[in-house]
This record gives sequence, structure tokens and C-alpha cells, in this order.
Amino acid sequence: MSTSKQKLMGYMLSALKSRVSPIDYPPPVVELFTEDHVLSVRSLYDLSPCFKLGFMAANNAILEAASEQPSTDKLHVIDFDIGWEGQYYDLLDDLSMRQEGNQFTLKITALADSFYGEKRLRMLGDRLSLHAAQVRVRLVFNIVSQKPSELSRDSLGCEPDEVLAVNLAFKLYRMPDESVSAENTHGELLRRVKGLAPRVVTLVEQEMNGNTAPCPMRVEEALAYYGALLEFRGTS
Repeated sequence: MSTSKQKLMGYMLSALKSRVSPIDYPPPVVELFTEDHVLSVRSLYDLSPCFKLGFMAANNAILEAASEQPSTDKLHVIDFDIGWEGQYYDLLDDLSMRQEGNQFTLKITALADSFYGEKRLRMLGDRLSLHAAQVRVRLVFNIVSQKPSELSRDSLGCEPDEVLAVNLAFKLYRMPDESVSAENTHGELLRRVKGLAPRVVTLVEQEMNGNTAPCPMRVEEALAYYGALLEFRGTS
């Protein structure tokens, strides 16, 4: 039986082969959207207090921003990488309990970076819509496929009478900055987010330097971090 470290090395080797020669070694993207994978990710988020507390803190910051603008009952959250749908089940529940006469409208704009990502988000939107109907919160779920350089308030459907929040949960650590890539997608995204003038920006990250350090250091940190996750998943 292979150890968690051996499994991780195998995954990383497969990813490197796909990056070097995607034709000979097609990326196993389809495997990321199987039912087993979805259930594994859900179990990880449900069992790990670090993930749960991070998403809870993000929701609290979004709700606090909404409460500071009582003149509107519209909340718009732009999410660049919805990793755990439970975050929005909880947000819908919290909004439902805060309704006093007027029905809240929660608009979620999810950014999709691939066909598979868009397909997954459509299914997620359907599930959230069912839950929103149960708790009597009006939900608008939009999917947008755009590069960071194309982001604007108009393209994301932002309205002047809504509280705008940007959720960056577990997104930035995978985007290289100027020390790693001349494109600096990390900095470009942050500049675009600032240009949207949101009421609040929530940032949730794990303790791993995955976008600024030299390559050998990033590999070491990835081995330590994801190795621990594999061990945790194997014992739970």
C-alpha cells in the first residue's frame, strides 16, 4: 500500500507531465468532477475546523458589510472559486433569519475558468436555488467566464443599489505573482478587484506559500501541506 507521500508525488509527477506535454499526457480534469471527488472534498471541509472557521469568518464579514448599509436588501457576492458550497447554504440561512418584512435578494456571480468548471457551477446553482426557495430568500445565480483583465462592474452585473462583496477563498495561493511569472496574474486580479469598489473583500488562505517563493521551496511547501491533507483524509 502506498503512503500519502508516495501518492502525492505521483499526483505531482502526473501534473508536471501534463504541463510539459498536454497532448501525450492529457490533464485528468474529468476526474476532478466525479462523485467520489466531490464527496471527498465535502468531507474534508466538513471535518476540518480550519476550513469551516475560514468560511464562517468570511460569511460574518459579508453579513457585517450588509448590515452597515440597511437601506438596501440586495447583497451581491462575486466568488472567484467556489470551493465549498456549504458556505452559501450557511449564508442563505443567515440572511433568512435576518429578514424583517422585506425579502433579501442574494446575487452570486461565480467565475468559471473552464467548461468543466461551468458545468459544476450550473449544478451548484441549481442546488442553491432549491435551498433558497426553502428558506425564502430570493437567489440570483450567474456564471461568468472572464479573464481578470476583462473584469468590470458592468460585465459582472453590479448594480448601484446593492452591497457588493468579493469572496477570495482559497484562490490567490494558486496565482503566481511577479516573482514567479511576468504576467503577474495575482497582482492583476487584486487591481481589478479594487477597481470594482466592493464594500468588503474576504480573503481565506491556508498556510502555504504557493505563488511567491522559488520553485524548490514551493514544491517543499506543497509536499508538506498536501501530504498532511492526505494523511488527515486517510484517518478520517
